[in-house]
Amino acid sequence: MGKHRGGQDKSVFRVLWGTYIRNALIPIVFIELALIVAYLATNYLVRDQNIATMQRSAQESLLETARIESDVITTQLQGVTEMTDLFAAMMRHAYDQPFKPDEQELARYSLSDNGVWYTRPDTPGAAVFYSAFTKVGEAEKNKAWQLAQIDPLMKQIVDSSLLVTQAYLNTHDSMNRIYPGFDVLAQYPFDMNIPEYNFYYEADAEHNPERQVVWTDVYIDPAGQGWMASAIAPVYRTGTDFLEGVVGLDIRVSEIIRQVLSLKLPWDSYALLVDSTGTIMAMPKAAERDWQLRELTDHDYATAIMQDTFKPEEFNLFRRDDSQPLAQGLNQSDSGVVALELDGLPKLAAWSRIPGADWHLLVVADQSSLYADANALKERVDQIAVGMILALLAFYLLFMIYLYRKSVKVSLRLSEPMRALRAMIYQIGEGQYRPQPAASDIVELSAVSSGLKDMALTLEQSRNQLDEANRRLESMNQALEQRVEERTQKLKQTNEALRHEREEQARLIQKLKDTQAQLVQSEKMASVGVLATGVAHEINNPLAFVSANVSILNDYVPALLRLHQGAVELMAEAERTALKKLEEQEKFSYIEEDLPDLLADSLEGIRRIRHITESLLEFSHAGDTAWQSCDINHCVETTLVICHHEYKNKAKVLSELDPLLPKAQAVPAQINQVIMALVVNAAQATRVNGLIRIATSHTGSEIQIRVEDNGSGIAPEDLDHIFEPFYTTKDVGQGTGLGLAVTYGIVSAHHGRIEVDSTPGEGSSFNVILPIKQQSVTSANDKRVEVEGA
Repeated sequence: MGKHRGGQDKSVFRVLWGTYIRNALIPIVFIELALIVAYLATNYLVRDQNIATMQRSAQESLLETARIESDVITTQLQGVTEMTDLFAAMMRHAYDQPFKPDEQELARYSLSDNGVWYTRPDTPGAAVFYSAFTKVGEAEKNKAWQLAQIDPLMKQIVDSSLLVTQAYLNTHDSMNRIYPGFDVLAQYPFDMNIPEYNFYYEADAEHNPERQVVWTDVYIDPAGQGWMASAIAPVYRTGTDFLEGVVGLDIRVSEIIRQVLSLKLPWDSYALLVDSTGTIMAMPKAAERDWQLRELTDHDYATAIMQDTFKPEEFNLFRRDDSQPLAQGLNQSDSGVVALELDGLPKLAAWSRIPGADWHLLVVADQSSLYADANALKERVDQIAVGMILALLAFYLLFMIYLYRKSVKVSLRLSEPMRALRAMIYQIGEGQYRPQPAASDIVELSAVSSGLKDMALTLEQSRNQLDEANRRLESMNQALEQRVEERTQKLKQTNEALRHEREEQARLIQKLKDTQAQLVQSEKMASVGVLATGVAHEINNPLAFVSANVSILNDYVPALLRLHQGAVELMAEAERTALKKLEEQEKFSYIEEDLPDLLADSLEGIRRIRHITESLLEFSHAGDTAWQSCDINHCVETTLVICHHEYKNKAKVLSELDPLLPKAQAVPAQINQVIMALVVNAAQATRVNGLIRIATSHTGSEIQIRVEDNGSGIAPEDLDHIFEPFYTTKDVGQGTGLGLAVTYGIVSAHHGRIEVDSTPGEGSSFNVILPIKQQSVTSANDKRVEVEGA
């Protein structure tokens, strides 16, 4: 029998009891704790979800409150906007409607010493101020008198609206007509230029191309009327785009502020009115503690300015540190809800935009008031959770006491049979495969005893079979080692085959890179062709009228000379003598003799420029990659014009073109590219006073283009490589090695061939052979693929 790790023997009862404690009671305790934790987590998750739902509902209600109240203000401002639009329409009509003012209206106007034409303040009706910036004449006076017919409408608009305080018209020539009237001479500067003021230019074509009613920014009236704003609209003369003037309606923002301050909102919340610049215009008493401000409308504006107590940045949400989350929200969306901390207290602010004037109505509420129902629900859920936990703990404590007493009885009943089973196990371990079975009235223990007895017999048989299996395993190991050796040899052969395959892949990749380089060169040439076409078109445009003008001038000059001769014949003798001296002084005879030559030279130069541009256009064929009937002789002629600068200082070019050469099926732009590459290479290979010969001919079904030079020639060892991409015999920086490679690809794509004959020191000859008719003509895209693959 072995010893326990503590050095003390233990009975079966103690082992069984200890095992029960470790494997039964302790897991049950942990399971119950896990269930309690799971319950708490689920409970709090559900609680938090409910609270979050209630909070979202409260936020949505707060936002809906802001939207409803903002809609009220929006409706009021929309009414002012519609009146302004009507005012502008009636003003346009007044400009077109003849009107004769009465004597009373005519007697109201006076001219001041500094040039202002105005209405005296002691007269009824709208006031008129015609700035000295404009010199007032009869036309200006008649326009002012004609607009007097709109005074009843202006009075009706002001009298019928609680918001509108003034209705006015400002014209492009600095006339102001405003109702109600006042002493305009004392109010306005005598030389006021009205179009420079925002209440005019914000409605002009540049700032208001839609010609709609627009709103000015809100401002504090220095006259003591509080916050003011203006709805303005342009007045264009009927059927024209001339801005005659701008009409406007001034509104008392204080009336809207009064409505905002009088709002009765739920959750002890309050409303703020903010203008487009972020300045708070309306702030109830309840908000002054949160924002640490005093409402501006409760104080005299002038006094606040003089005492330096008015600080606009304190009222601006975009400049305050504690309102930055709200400022970001106002910039990002027309409505929403954000959390704030004002005066150390958590707040929620909901806003809704008032279109037109671009104001915002804010509703601010304490989170504690807004979330009161949610917080009450949280407390009730917490109380229920604590009660359920205590009840569960009491239940499981009683259950564990019951299990303990039950386990004692079971342990006593199992201890004896377990000792007997232990003895059986020990005997089997000693190699005694026929032990004495343990007796027990417990079915499971009796079955274990029988099982141990059967297991012992099975172990005895297995032991014998194991010995036999070990002998077989030894022979199998030897056979396995031989198979491993054979498999190793096969793997070596496979690796060798893979190495060859990788080498073949590397070769194909290199070939693909070469083809890609050819494609890049071809695309570059196509881009140069597009650029050349654009340049040629740009040159042709001015060249056309220069050519026409010079031709006309060529006709005019003889006529002018004849006219001069006729005038001389009609002059008196003294005048002829004076004119003769003037002609000698100005070298008239030389001019008369040289003018025809100058005009002839100019016409010849224009003809040569036109020939070059036409050749450049024909050479480029921008965007034309389709197969067509192609005149090879024409391709040679246009290409020689284009690349003339390449050979003009190096070699003389002789062209021998077959006049009976038939047209061939080809892509002209690509044939031009082939001819250019061969001519440029010949020019680069020749020395000074070199000779390049280009000839065309045909035999049967083929056309030949031969380019010969007397240059340096090509070494024999280089002839096999000249059509390979990037292979060049030129110095570094003198060539890319792609010209002949691309040429070879184009000729192959045309189902042709190139023959080369060269002698070092004597020159080279390239003979391009093309079929007159193609067996199959592909599309432009397919053709490009063939060229790339060549």
